[in-house]
Amino acid sequence: MIKFFRKIRQDLLSKGKTGKYFKYAIGEIVLVMIGILLAFQVNNWNSNRIEKKKEANYIENINKQFQLNRAQLDTVTLGHQKTYTNATKILNLVPIEIDKVNKDSLSFYITETFYNYTFNPQNSTIDALTNTSDFEIISNLELRGLLQKWKELVKDYQEEKISFQNYFLDSYIPYFKNHISLLNLINNANIFDDSNVEYSFLSSLAF
Repeated sequence: MIKFFRKIRQDLLSKGKTGKYFKYAIGEIVLVMIGILLAFQVNNWNSNRIEKKKEANYIENINKQFQLNRAQLDTVTLGHQKTYTNATKILNLVPIEIDKVNKDSLSFYITETFYNYTFNPQNSTIDALTNTSDFEIISNLELRGLLQKWKELVKDYQEEKISFQNYFLDSYIPYFKNHISLLNLINNANIFDDSNVEYSFLSSLAF
């Protein structure tokens, strides 16, 4: 094709048609420029198509993981709600009259406060976005901002969880192990059903 254009130019020059030569040369330059611009456009279109496909894959994987995270969080929330409800029932019995309280019910309420529920979300896709600095590929700015805040939100939750676990392990369990049957608690039996249990602790300020 280039040889064909060159031949036309040489033919125009040889016939002394300089004006037509320059017009043709300019036309050829314009034609080449248009070709280059079209090539850039096609390249940009391909790049955008690849980026859009990549973004769609990220969003699809994030959606799948957050569906699982939501299901896990619902389970954890329900567990915490049960613990809170049973702790409230215990508080509503205070001050406890040892001779009148239903010890089976009280045993159940206390046992229910020993369950530990933790939220461990799946973050592999968000981690991939963070580690590869690919957050800009998410075109929805609101979604991008929420995803960028997610790790901090989870970090705050985990700090609260660690604080709770430390209290649970350092204070809550040590207190009760001196007053109830932990073996019965593990076996879902009445925690007071043990000859060594003294009910007096139920009326104490510490309880």
